[in-house]
Amino acid sequence: MTLKRLSRLLCTLGGVLTPATAFALQNRSLTVDLGANVKFSTVFGNAVSALAGLAGTFCGVLFLIGAFLMVISRGKDDQLQKGKDLMIQSLIGLAVVLGAYAIIRTLFAVLY
Repeated sequence: MTLKRLSRLLCTLGGVLTPATAFALQNRSLTVDLGANVKFSTVFGNAVSALAGLAGTFCGVLFLIGAFLMVISRGKDDQLQKGKDLMIQSLIGLAVVLGAYAIIRTLFAVLY
């Protein structure tokens, strides 16, 4: 699997699969060993925030790798195009992740 396909898959995976889990069970709670009552929406919201942060960081790293490829291309068109493509794909992946995060946060604000 090439770096291009891997980056496209990983950047869009968070954005595609995250909204499918938004239909989680309501009014479920978890009891922690300390006796604290934690709602499922709180745990799920924290998990979604963490995953969105990780996916955003990954897309940012891919963007920097693409920029580095452009800098070290030394005028070679194929390396320059590879860097441009990686930067564009990482921005598209970041937009998908942020859009999915916004949709999930909006759904949680309306439902809970």
